[in-house]
Amino acid sequence: MPRYFFDAHMHAMNLTHPNFISFVDSVAESLTEFVTSGALSPGYLLTPANRGQQGLITLLNMFSLFELSIGEIFALMEEDLTGAFKKREASVKGKPPANLVYPPEPYIRDGLFHFRSMKYDRFGLIPLVMDFSRISGEEDSKSYYTSLKQDKILSYVKDTLEGIAKYKSMHLDGMLEFFPFLGINPEVHTLDFIQELISLYVRRDNSPDWGQVPSPKRFRGIKFYPPLGTDPWPEEKQNLEKVAYIYDFCQTNSIPIITHCDDQGFRGVPAKQAQHYTNPATWIPVLEHYPQLKIDFAHYGRQYNPIGKSPLQVFLDRSATNDPWFTQIIDLMSRFENVYADFSFSGTDPLFYKNLHKFIHEQEDSAITQMILNRSMFGSDFTVNLAKVESYTNYLRIFEESPFSDEEVHGFVSTNPIRFLGLELEE
Repeated sequence: MPRYFFDAHMHAMNLTHPNFISFVDSVAESLTEFVTSGALSPGYLLTPANRGQQGLITLLNMFSLFELSIGEIFALMEEDLTGAFKKREASVKGKPPANLVYPPEPYIRDGLFHFRSMKYDRFGLIPLVMDFSRISGEEDSKSYYTSLKQDKILSYVKDTLEGIAKYKSMHLDGMLEFFPFLGINPEVHTLDFIQELISLYVRRDNSPDWGQVPSPKRFRGIKFYPPLGTDPWPEEKQNLEKVAYIYDFCQTNSIPIITHCDDQGFRGVPAKQAQHYTNPATWIPVLEHYPQLKIDFAHYGRQYNPIGKSPLQVFLDRSATNDPWFTQIIDLMSRFENVYADFSFSGTDPLFYKNLHKFIHEQEDSAITQMILNRSMFGSDFTVNLAKVESYTNYLRIFEESPFSDEEVHGFVSTNPIRFLGLELEE
């Protein structure tokens, strides 16, 4: 049985897929709230290394990928891991950032993926297809030419499936394997549309093989993105019926859900509303009604501007393990056996791994230590993470240099995501 290394959280998209209109509308609704929400905080995007000219270089690097097709992005990722690109430290203006590190040899060599002392036969990607669809009344948008309804999810799904097919047709011996998740924003769709979407695209078998099911039934899970307007447990009866259908389907068929869980990212609603929907505590009634539901809280609940902390406290305390959402996720793990978390984007900062390692291994109860180790997964948030790292290989090297043991790392990249996905794979 092949050994898999998983990136449990990444995005392949170009500039046609996000809904920039919704984002601008949400900012225009309350510019002051946007500023105070932490989007411009020192820990999120405006790090010292990314200010001024270096920030422009970083953005250029990220947006150069947004010009590519999804298939080209997948191919580029594999090429990066084979050492096809030279690292660009020389392009850094001023003091190089602490996270600009690279491995001595390419990760893919001799037909295998090498990571520390371990070797893997396949590199599993979980591309998250986000539902940027929107529906609005004439009074909701500030834009003159904005259409009232946009079903962007269908074109994004189509492009993703075509991108994977293109990669596979051009890289017959390629190492990448794909386990995509289908984005759904129940707020903007009818129940009939959601039922049809799931029936058409979500597969229920446990085989890792891409080719054993007819296209387009390729998606392994559901992606929720609360800041775009998804309330995990809405009060309104019609909206509750829609999310309840999704949860019932997922729990019955052991289909996992990945939900965005940091206080930044794309938004389709004002910042305060987005934070309320994203807060892990909002999922408590969901899990109480569906206790076997598999949920991965992405980014480990990172908060760049936690409520109750002054800007000075946020600046001085860079430990994610002190964030209220982080501790809430750990509490949910202890209460519900299928709650997970991933490192995506948070892992751009080497300090994140050091603080997480310290938190895990300082637990007085060894059972809690093991629980966290068994429910944590490696993720990158590529291509979005290029706002804070130079390349995919750069991000992997930061993780490789973390204080976790080889056994713990293997759990994060292989054992845990295989269990989360419910794949029929033997270790």
